[in-house]
Amino acid sequence: MINSAVTRIVVVLLLVAAQETLRVNVSLVTVGVQVTDRLGRDVRGLKVENFSIFDNGVLQKIEFFSDEEQPITLGILLDRSDSMSFNAKLDRAKEAAMALVTSARDGSEYFYLPFDDHVKLQADLTSDPHEVETAIAGTTLGGGTALYDAVLEGLSRSASAHQPRQVLVIISDGADQHSIHPLAEVIRRVRDAKLQVYTIGYFGKDEEPFFRRSGQKLTLVDGREVDNPRYVLRRLANDSGAEAFFPRSDKELADAVRKVAHDLRTQYTLAFYPPVSVNDNEYHQLRVDVRGGRYEVRARPGYSTSSNSSSSFLRPPQPGQSQSRSD
Repeated sequence: MINSAVTRIVVVLLLVAAQETLRVNVSLVTVGVQVTDRLGRDVRGLKVENFSIFDNGVLQKIEFFSDEEQPITLGILLDRSDSMSFNAKLDRAKEAAMALVTSARDGSEYFYLPFDDHVKLQADLTSDPHEVETAIAGTTLGGGTALYDAVLEGLSRSASAHQPRQVLVIISDGADQHSIHPLAEVIRRVRDAKLQVYTIGYFGKDEEPFFRRSGQKLTLVDGREVDNPRYVLRRLANDSGAEAFFPRSDKELADAVRKVAHDLRTQYTLAFYPPVSVNDNEYHQLRVDVRGGRYEVRARPGYSTSSNSSSSFLRPPQPGQSQSRSD
């Protein structure tokens, strides 16, 4: 009788241990959430109880919450194609990239991917901002534009990141004509990922209104059809819960960079364990609701459980950070 009871206790303990092991091995899904009022002003001071997050319509338990600026993994993708030579756009773009690095919180990590018709990693994941700044400063003009290949490489690098909040910032001035991978694959991978993609379309004065008036496709003078870069950059940003900017002057470029930096500093950070799914390639729809007022809420619309998507791992809280866990 005693042996039977002991056996049952041991079995229960083993099952509990197995469940806890499974839970530890499942990475938390981290979501940056921007909350504004009807006038577009940031709403601060909200608590974890103001937020609800739904995965495929099912309410999830918020395991991690922070209303303070978090260290991030920042990947910068800078277009160095020959068209960036006009009006010294490459110099202004390099200044913008430098400003992004200096605006990130201490403890962040970075990588830098300049691209023309090829993608070349100039600074791999590093916590040393000076290493990235040196790489940015050394960027020179190249050839064509392989934006899609650059985005996929950025997603791949982000998969090895150590920070739970991961961000790609793209600064580009033209249509992709040289990538091996198609736009549809890039959109799918961005939707699957657990990061945000901010985009800055730094077009010429004649190009910007033309791109704005056009549809999803453009026809070049030689008859080739390409994707409208304005559509592409906006789509990548929207599908990842970020924003797209289309500055028409150096001042507006600097304003866009400040807005991205501000966005990253003022977002709330939520995280939850994804539901266990038998389908490893399932796309999960996300929805974040905020109680307490008539707010506008921006967060990524979903993520994938695919092992090929970039992962987001939540590290233990760091000293001095204000954060909460739901009980």
